[in-house]
Amino acid sequence: MTMLEQFQVVLVFLLIGIGMIVVPMVFLTVLRPKKPDPQKAIPYECGLEPVGDAQVCFDMRFYTDALIFIVFEVETVFLFPWATVFRESEWTGIALFEGMVFIGILFLGLIYVWSKGDIDWVKSMEEHRSRAAANKTLAPTGQTAVAREPVGAP
Repeated sequence: MTMLEQFQVVLVFLLIGIGMIVVPMVFLTVLRPKKPDPQKAIPYECGLEPVGDAQVCFDMRFYTDALIFIVFEVETVFLFPWATVFRESEWTGIALFEGMVFIGILFLGLIYVWSKGDIDWVKSMEEHRSRAAANKTLAPTGQTAVAREPVGAP
């Protein structure tokens, strides 16, 4: 097979893949019933009437826990190819060392996150207030951050 014939095979698979996405979308757009109703336009909320605003502020702990989970989950996925290479490699000593360095870096990250208190789910309001006050302090003298006007402001 020449290089042009190999790219033709890729092009055929690409067109088949695009067709498998576009054809059902067009087909269902043409065949679906078109009966607009204001009741259908409201957001579905467990069969109940929606109450309140959908734009609600969530606690940042949800986001930080999700990000921590994603970081460690993705890093753990990198261990699967390493395990395959480790098993098939003749340089098992070097591969083992590299894997241990990788796991050590992950462990240091876990210790850092734990020491910052981001893993603790239940935190008291007093602890939250004390951390907020500590973040506002600029110097050991007890000065706090003050909003100032930009230089040259009227």
